[in-house]
Amino acid sequence: MLQNHDGQIEAHSASAGLDYPGIGPLHAFLHQIQMALYIAVYDEEVVNAALKLTRLEGIIPALESAHAIAALEKLHFKESGIVVVNLSGRGDKDMETYKIHLEKDE
Repeated sequence: MLQNHDGQIEAHSASAGLDYPGIGPLHAFLHQIQMALYIAVYDEEVVNAALKLTRLEGIIPALESAHAIAALEKLHFKESGIVVVNLSGRGDKDMETYKIHLEKDE
């Protein structure tokens, strides 16, 4: 559960689909037995990762998928390794959010 120091539940994400403060029992179990790794990324990192993918590949990812792309920057892989990221959804529905974040940077 995402809580502040006063025990208040706080959750925020640039993506409305990820604006949820808790996890289910399966994810908690997988984390506990070290079969899953969960990485926090900030909205700015998400938008920057999405823009980078758009520039390099011409793909506008949905914000949910952009979270996974942003997390890649925090992981280390073997040079010979292969990484597969499943891009779900479409980024065109998130254009207003992208625009808001881009205007903040100006």
